[in-house]
This record gives sequence, C-alpha cells and structure tokens, in this order.
Amino acid sequence: MPSFLLCFHGTDVKTAEAIFAGKAHLKPSENDYDWLGHGIYFWEYSPQRAYQFAQEKFKWQKKKDKVAVVGAIIDPGLCFNLLDASSLGFLEYGYEALLEDRGSIDLLPKNGDGKELWKRQLDCAVINMVHQIRTETQSEDWVKKNPRKPSLASYDTVRGAFWEGGPIYNGARIEKKNHVQICVRNLDAIKGYFRPIED
Repeated sequence: MPSFLLCFHGTDVKTAEAIFAGKAHLKPSENDYDWLGHGIYFWEYSPQRAYQFAQEKFKWQKKKDKVAVVGAIIDPGLCFNLLDASSLGFLEYGYEALLEDRGSIDLLPKNGDGKELWKRQLDCAVINMVHQIRTETQSEDWVKKNPRKPSLASYDTVRGAFWEGGPIYNGARIEKKNHVQICVRNLDAIKGYFRPIED
C-alpha cells in the first residue's frame, strides 16, 4: 500500500472554498449506516466518483447547492485495510464481540437489501466495535488486568473496496460504480487539501 494516497471528497462549493482557504476542515460522518464506520470519507483516486456521489446525495436531500470536489493527500498510517487478509480476520473478531455485546443475533443491526444496499448498519456497527476493542486495550484498567497482552494501537484509517451499480454491460462481472473508499478517523492522516484540476 502506498505511503500517501490521493483521495477526493464531494461537497458543496461554499464548504470546498472554505477548506481551500484554510478556514475549515471536512467533518466526520457518524451515521449508523456508514460503510466503513465513523469518520471522513474519501474516494481513492476518483474525483469523478466523488462528484457523482455528491450529486446523488444532494438530490436525495433536495439540496440545490452546486457540487465541488476537495482533493486530499492522505497518509493511511495504521490502516484497517479490508483488502488485507489479516484485517478481515480482525473484522470477524469484531463481529463476534458485537454479537456477545448485544446478546443475540436478533438484536444485531441489519444491512439493507434490494434498493437499500447503501444502508450498512451491521457493517458500521462491526467496524465501530473493532475500534472500540482497540481503544479499550489502551486503558490503564485493561493494561493492569492484562499485563502480558499488548495494547492495540487505534487505526488511523479504514479502507475498503465496493462493487455496486449493476453490470457495466450485459454479462459483465464489472459494475458501473466500483470504487475504493478510505475513511479517515485520525485527522492527522490528512496531510493537506488541494483543488483538483477539472477535466
């Protein structure tokens, strides 16, 4: 994985201009359906997808704002990379911990289906549980009770690939809106913002 990533976030023009002027920062998302848990979302290497998504989002929200794209240079740091087998093992552990915490599979949140594939309540809760587990291992109380176990550092970012949008042509296994997203949890991972060159 590269040490720095070029990533893109769609927003409104007013917010984008404030960021470019150094007067504002992007704010973390804390929806219960966020695909990669809570944090600031970026499209990796795809300003066009960032623009398209912001257009779609504004349409759902019935906002009339003009869309702009903010570029960011991101150091993924300690990344919970869901394209890496070792991270997937920890994701399974997070699910088991969430299941134990809730007490029953019936009490777990559910991901949407059909037309609501974008709703990822279960995935969001599992990923947030992974972060909670890692944070708890850093507490003084946990360290005293587990002196021989190492504490786990908090993840700076979460990265995942998604296939969506339906086949790009008849019989294709490649979809129209395939993408890689990165969710920034530690604001220090954002090394700078930039104005992308428009095509």
